Amino acid sequence: MARDPFLENAIMDVLWNSDEPMTPGMVRDALPPERSVRYTTVMTILTRLWNKGRLERDKAGRAYSYRPAATRSEHAAEKMEEILDAAGDRSVALARFTEHLSASERRRLKEYLDES
Repeated sequence: MARDPFLENAIMDVLWNSDEPMTPGMVRDALPPERSVRYTTVMTILTRLWNKGRLERDKAGRAYSYRPAATRSEHAAEKMEEILDAAGDRSVALARFTEHLSASERRRLKEYLDES
């Protein structure tokens, strides 16, 4: 089966939106209708995400239940760090990024930086 980052993202969205760990069947049932996939496909993607360290799992009967290893915000921050590392000149990348922030977002970022 080919890697499907869109399906991985859809599954992560389902798990981030849940207050409880979910089995593969629960995840499959919670996916948007346009993401109709087989149970085994969901199970494969969940296992891959667990192997990558993005999910934690516990035994739930004969299956496993899964939950995100990090919050959506923590994951986004990790991705931003990876992108900055790949940019070469982090200062230039950060400057270009802040050009696209709204005035209120820049203000909040400045407040955060002043606090830390």
